[in-house]
Amino acid sequence: MSKNKNLHKFKNNLLLPHSYNDDFLQSMTRIVHLLRWVGIPGMEGIIWKIWGLIVLSLLLIMEGEAIWKVVKALAGWAIDLQGHRSVTARLGGTMFYSAALLCLIQCWRLSHSWREISKYWASIEWTLSVQYVPRDPNIKKRIYTVAICVSALAIVEHLVAILSSFDFSCEISTCFRKFVLKSHGFMILEHEYSIWIGLPVFFMSLIATVHWNLRDLIIMLTSMGLTSRYRRLNQCVKIVITKNNNIDEPNKANNNTEFSRMYLWRKIREAYVKQAMLVRKVDSSLGSLILLSAFFNFYFICLQLLLRITPGGSVFSLNQIYHTVSLTWVCLRTGYSVIAAADVNKCSKMALPYIYECQTQYYNIEIERLQKQLSRDYVALTGMGFFYLNRTFVLQMAGAVVTYVLVLIQYDDSDPVLPTNSTNITLF
Repeated sequence: MSKNKNLHKFKNNLLLPHSYNDDFLQSMTRIVHLLRWVGIPGMEGIIWKIWGLIVLSLLLIMEGEAIWKVVKALAGWAIDLQGHRSVTARLGGTMFYSAALLCLIQCWRLSHSWREISKYWASIEWTLSVQYVPRDPNIKKRIYTVAICVSALAIVEHLVAILSSFDFSCEISTCFRKFVLKSHGFMILEHEYSIWIGLPVFFMSLIATVHWNLRDLIIMLTSMGLTSRYRRLNQCVKIVITKNNNIDEPNKANNNTEFSRMYLWRKIREAYVKQAMLVRKVDSSLGSLILLSAFFNFYFICLQLLLRITPGGSVFSLNQIYHTVSLTWVCLRTGYSVIAAADVNKCSKMALPYIYECQTQYYNIEIERLQKQLSRDYVALTGMGFFYLNRTFVLQMAGAVVTYVLVLIQYDDSDPVLPTNSTNITLF
């Protein structure tokens, strides 16, 4: 009877008595809710689902037309293969809209399952409600800061792309016609153009640009949430170890104190187990998006770098400035998303140095189990299991980019001067 009473007392002392509201979940839910405006309805009503189907249908039509123009170019049936209608530009435009289309499908799938993921996330959060686990008061601020910065930089890059393709020395209708033909010359010929084609194409290019940046933003924000939870757990381990090491007279510890300490470490160990389960559940939903992000970012970095370093045109021309801005933005976005995801793997083992500092008299079987668990269990986000996102992946990707760009330069059989406007397809 006495033992049960003590156990009930220890549980009440070690668990928070009030409900916990996860700031990350609230922030991400708002962001997922906003995605309905770009064709990702998730669990929204029927009207937003119809809008999503319209966006999906238009992207499918544009992607089908882009693929057909690539086939005609490769088969030699194309009427015009010069400038922004070259095979390189047509393939680049096809890849851009392929990225947007696949991102739309994967984000739709992710947003549809977000309610289930958030419920599981919230249920796991209760296991972190140990007395010494601190909250992360800045997670909401960091989430919105990253989202706003990525949106602002994406808008700047898109405006530079528009300026590099727009001719302001004519009437608005004529300038818009030239703009669409120049930016989408890989898909639309002059005799095929009409205002009823130009307007939807321009609008869908904006939607596709949002999707082009959205996949990396989702990876960043989700990784930040997982990393925040690991840091809180690691801080809890540090606090408990420090508190135990600072006890002046350990010999006076009674059975109740030893029992409470064992129970606390068991709760901490279970929290790490369930945190690893949460990472794997999120990875099962996010893995396809990570794989697509790595593949398309790698492709566009190679393409932009190839077109930027190949001689041709003025170094200070607006097209060359755009190439530089776009390449810089893609590299920054890719690097930050990979580093943010790699922090999950890094933080999953950061509690080990604190455990090694635990004094012998306070070391118990639960601490030993936690040490073995953190040492042997490899926790990381993956690209559907093909690769792990860790710090070395950034260097591997950079080395692969340099290698393939050199190969492309050696085997490029196009004209010495590549079309300066062909990289506009990275945005349109």
